[in-house]
Amino acid sequence: MLIHFFFIVLGVALVTYGAKFLVEGASSLAKRFDVSDMVIGLTVVSFGTSAPEMIVSVLAAANGTPEVAIGNVIGSNTANICLILGLTAILQPLRIRYNTIWKDIPFSFVGIIVALFMAGDLWLDQSSIAVITRSEGLVLLCFFAIYMYYVINLARKGTGAGIVTEEVKHKPLWLAIGMVVAGLAGLVYGGKFMVDAAIAIARGFGISEAIIGLTLVAVGTSVPELATSIVAALKGRGDMAIGNVVGSNIFNIFFILGTSATVAPLPIGNITLVDFGVCIAATLLMFIAGFVMKPNIMYRPKGWVLLGFYVVYLGWLVSQAA
Repeated sequence: MLIHFFFIVLGVALVTYGAKFLVEGASSLAKRFDVSDMVIGLTVVSFGTSAPEMIVSVLAAANGTPEVAIGNVIGSNTANICLILGLTAILQPLRIRYNTIWKDIPFSFVGIIVALFMAGDLWLDQSSIAVITRSEGLVLLCFFAIYMYYVINLARKGTGAGIVTEEVKHKPLWLAIGMVVAGLAGLVYGGKFMVDAAIAIARGFGISEAIIGLTLVAVGTSVPELATSIVAALKGRGDMAIGNVVGSNIFNIFFILGTSATVAPLPIGNITLVDFGVCIAATLLMFIAGFVMKPNIMYRPKGWVLLGFYVVYLGWLVSQAA
């Protein structure tokens, strides 16, 4: 059983560095075509930090383990807010931009509500099985297209949603292409290691794949967001740290869940109403934090509230697995 945990750690390392190489290589290639740093940040970097979730969820869907795919998306969104944003705010108070509070966070809230309705066959229609179908996956991708139109317009106006990067540096063409290839390889093989190991751990301990997806896999694939947010906060770029989390959550629901459901319909299985509810509550907490008790600042007490909320949720998951 220890070997499977080793493969989880190895998979996390591969997808983390794979995403880093992919972002740096692709950004350098985009720069060669005179794409602005803002547009690169809003597209290439956003895709890159969400690439681990993307690869893991799509592979899980293709391999017939939909609970890992859905659990990874819902669990990652909850971890992004409560664990990553909570820890980052504890380390360094973060300033929240107006657009983030009143546009980006509400859009991410709409995303999780839409996903809840799509997964709500058991609760809303009293159906015997709940499935996110291919057609619903395509609807999610349409929402994603609307979001991309919004962020590209922000870039054209010279404003940002917090999902920006430092100035992109030119790299030799051979190195940029090599980094893209190496990054993709790391993502694919790392994702495969994580999915296979997660399934083996779930079966070995006799617990549901949903819980593994909501915990081990979700936290593992959120490592790039954690690293990016902490580095941004320590450099005084709190808007980037929060924008990274919110942007990643929007990508996770609309693009990753949409793509995964398009690859293969996703039965909900053991993903519960509580799991969706916790993600919704976390998003609401993030929104409320933007205008109460030192408005527009995510400071340490708010970070501790988010982190404490996540610990309680993990405790509930452990009790369900026992």
